[in-house]
Amino acid sequence: MVVIQQHEHFLTLIDLNPKYPHDEPVYDDEKDLISHQVFQRSCDRCDQKITFFHRYYYKCNQCDYLLHKSCSELPITLEHASHPTHTLSLFQNESQQKCHVCECNILKKQLCYYCSPCTLNICLNCGKNEAHHNTIYHPSHQHPLIPTNREILAMCDACENEHKGVYYQCITCFLPFIHRDCVFGSKRLLIQDGTFDKFFHTHPLILTFGFPKVDQQAKFYPRCRVCDKSFSYKENLWVYKCGKCRYYAHFGCAYLRSETSKSAARRIISEKYDHGVLHLPLSEQNLEKVIDFLFKERNYERSITHDSHEHPLILVEAQCSDITTMTEEDSLCNACLIQIMENTTFYKCKFNGQGCNFVLHEWCTRLPPELKGHKYHQEHTLLLSPNESNKFLCNWFMCRACSHRCNGFAYSCVECDWKIDVWCAFIPHKIKHKSHPNHLLSRNYEYDRPSEDDYCRMCLSGFSERNELSFSCKASEFHLHAGCALLLPETIRHRYDKHPLSLAYSPIENHEGDYFCEVCEEELNPNAWFYHCHECVQSIHTTCAPILIPQSKPYLYGGLKAPALLQKERGIYKPEYHPHRLSFTLGSGHCTKCGDHFWAQYIFECSECKFVIHARCLT
Repeated sequence: MVVIQQHEHFLTLIDLNPKYPHDEPVYDDEKDLISHQVFQRSCDRCDQKITFFHRYYYKCNQCDYLLHKSCSELPITLEHASHPTHTLSLFQNESQQKCHVCECNILKKQLCYYCSPCTLNICLNCGKNEAHHNTIYHPSHQHPLIPTNREILAMCDACENEHKGVYYQCITCFLPFIHRDCVFGSKRLLIQDGTFDKFFHTHPLILTFGFPKVDQQAKFYPRCRVCDKSFSYKENLWVYKCGKCRYYAHFGCAYLRSETSKSAARRIISEKYDHGVLHLPLSEQNLEKVIDFLFKERNYERSITHDSHEHPLILVEAQCSDITTMTEEDSLCNACLIQIMENTTFYKCKFNGQGCNFVLHEWCTRLPPELKGHKYHQEHTLLLSPNESNKFLCNWFMCRACSHRCNGFAYSCVECDWKIDVWCAFIPHKIKHKSHPNHLLSRNYEYDRPSEDDYCRMCLSGFSERNELSFSCKASEFHLHAGCALLLPETIRHRYDKHPLSLAYSPIENHEGDYFCEVCEEELNPNAWFYHCHECVQSIHTTCAPILIPQSKPYLYGGLKAPALLQKERGIYKPEYHPHRLSFTLGSGHCTKCGDHFWAQYIFECSECKFVIHARCLT
């Protein structure tokens, strides 16, 4: 036994948390508070750690002697009713013993009261209330907390998980009920697990002792960035959050202790990728790779005839400068409505420039004339149908795969008026999307479609339509509409802006404030996908992008097929009552004919004067 004696020098009481119970966020410039929170030294009486949560400790001014405040309050000698013959002294136990009163084990180096003549031990709990000896002052609660042991699983009020062992509880109001691991969890934490960067965040996360519903509502109900599940509306739920951007994580997920996080990590590690899957979102650089994936063979001929057009078509080499002389409207492929871009091989009409501006990508000339047993419509044969949009104004159809309107080529069922555009007709069964990089997304069939409670991670809307095509992750609750997955490019650019805007899937780092769309000026929900310029710190709704971006190289954007509603009288319409040609586009303003104001509607406009007219007012 090691005899405990009084210290010979004067001791000064130190308070590690003078702001208790009003805990405040910790930032890098608050060096004193940070140093207090990371303070850990051994008590020279009980040999246990002195931490921030004990709040008080004594320090010797003349030597390096430290003492818990609770340890200083233990009497050095004790008169106990169970052993009236001798006075007991405070000792530090050198080997495991049993208490003479309660017969519980007294662990090695644990303080106890000892009678040397009788070799008799009494634990602190019997000699002096041990729970009060281990009282802590936690910033999450206004009253001191004392420990209590639970031998069965109990729910922790901080993390909402079940644990066994020591819990801390308030004896004043009997709330909260917090497990020891949570009580002594780190105030500041870095999530830098290297598992595919899934749990990585640049900034330290700050532990906060509540995330009430009103705060979640103000932030558009964010989800945990580790397990991707929502937070409960419990007022005192502990979460980790970033003080510099909108990054939130469950307490248990931040430590990777919860089963959700562990199993997710195992799934990510074990996932094997097929290098032949279609990678999304599309970019100009990978478009040719995508086409090679969909159409394996190439057979260039200098001149061909195609069933969709009455004139011969001439091959244009990839390095040919013809593309630079074509207008934006004329450079849209008549089949897939994707822009003819530089370094892309295509066919143009022999009479191009003489009133016939028909163009086709080289790969679109190899579209099969029919599809039998197609995965989306297996009961009937689908026939390739060129759209006669050059003969009829605004002649579009609804694609049954992506639920968007289109006026390019289609595969049609003549028996039930079912149509799918040529791009969606070749969607593979599995895709890989940058928004969910650690798992493949599989196309859903009739029997495994998302439920009405599920929602698309891009637009945050549900899956109510029975025939709506979607993709889902089989390892997690991640779903995407087919249109949202396929039709948004990785970057967009405006002709008057030197910076591109990139597609963002979550709140931007170093952006703590609110988000506002530069087009409609409405507040933007950063939990949905949006376009963001990191240089200008500007954001745009995906649905507002077509209004800002002219018909140029970004061929698909804004959740819509941008050229899909483009009236292809080679992109132009010439009414009898206006001297100039009109282009079909998406915009906002006032109709010259009826005077009505419109917002984000498809219109005809004149590039030579300020004439603008609704599509409905044109006829």
